[in-house]
Amino acid sequence: MKTLAVRTLYLAFAAVWLYCPGKVIAAPQSQYGGFESDSLQVFYDYIHGQEMIPVEAGPQLRQAVEAVPVDLGTAIDLAQEAGLRDWLYDFLVAFSASGNDSLAATFYLRERTKNLDPELFEATKAAHQKTLAELDRDYFFANVSLCDSQFRVFAMQEQYDSYQSYAQTHGMLPKGATTIMLPLRAEIETRLEGGEQMVFADIMFIVEEPEEFATFETPGRTPSFFRLVWDPERAVWRHLEAFFSTGVPQMFLLGM
Repeated sequence: MKTLAVRTLYLAFAAVWLYCPGKVIAAPQSQYGGFESDSLQVFYDYIHGQEMIPVEAGPQLRQAVEAVPVDLGTAIDLAQEAGLRDWLYDFLVAFSASGNDSLAATFYLRERTKNLDPELFEATKAAHQKTLAELDRDYFFANVSLCDSQFRVFAMQEQYDSYQSYAQTHGMLPKGATTIMLPLRAEIETRLEGGEQMVFADIMFIVEEPEEFATFETPGRTPSFFRLVWDPERAVWRHLEAFFSTGVPQMFLLGM
């Protein structure tokens, strides 16, 4: 774990210098600015004042993801950390101009990799293509900001404390929040109440829609919040919570 701690500290400093130009700040104390949740103007000033990088498959995006710091409230190994970074990179790429129906289907079905049904894979590809057609766009994400992002890793036992509750009490809840309720959550709550200790990871980042598909003159930007839970049997991070503001269409995530 010493190697992970040293690497995390290095990446936290790298994130500041490489991916947040103009911001002479230390690693963020909390995600998403920490401003008061009742200030709409501050909300818009914050998300539209972020430095963005293109969401394109390749070294620039990979390096930005690798530089996101990890706040270790509980120990994880290097493979688990790599899984978090792969999840974020794969998610952004799958729904960008670098993505395609196969990458999107792979992301949707990532938790079923051991028993992937070819028919289900083809059906998921078709469903994704249908969603794109209904929303009249070819892809979803053009740019992303990871400046105030961090992977917050922690353990829970006995009682489930939702990410939305955490966001509400830390001045982070997005305006006009849309929530995706995932069926796994009921199972997780039951297992915690039964005394099982589980490891979770929270992540926030801001995505910007492509200019050519923007509804308004200025492309929309959306803070996106995800909670993942570690499944030791499948050795994969699984989706547990997702919520975001309404600036960029993300209801396609209901396919997760």
